[in-house]
Amino acid sequence: MNEENDLDLLTRLRKLIGRECEFLGKRCRLVEVLADQGVLILETRERLPPIQTNQYGQAAYRGNDTIQVPIFGPDRSLFSDEIMDLFANLVAPGKDPASGPA
Repeated sequence: MNEENDLDLLTRLRKLIGRECEFLGKRCRLVEVLADQGVLILETRERLPPIQTNQYGQAAYRGNDTIQVPIFGPDRSLFSDEIMDLFANLVAPGKDPASGPA
């Protein structure tokens, strides 16, 4: 892909921020597109988030996990398998995520 196409793609991906999806069997929400690293950041949306620890290993608070999804495959000419799976499982805006993809 060339630089102009990459910029167009990243602009389109940023419009998806906030959308719900299912990824690797987990309900998630797209929260960020990191263009310089070529990844999407998903936040898991579990009913009860896991316990996060402080720097001493003690339970501190509950917070959602994040998942990094590569946008491109190894040669940057194709999308990664992970992002293709993500696209297939995006939920339409305003639709209940439990009812399946858009």
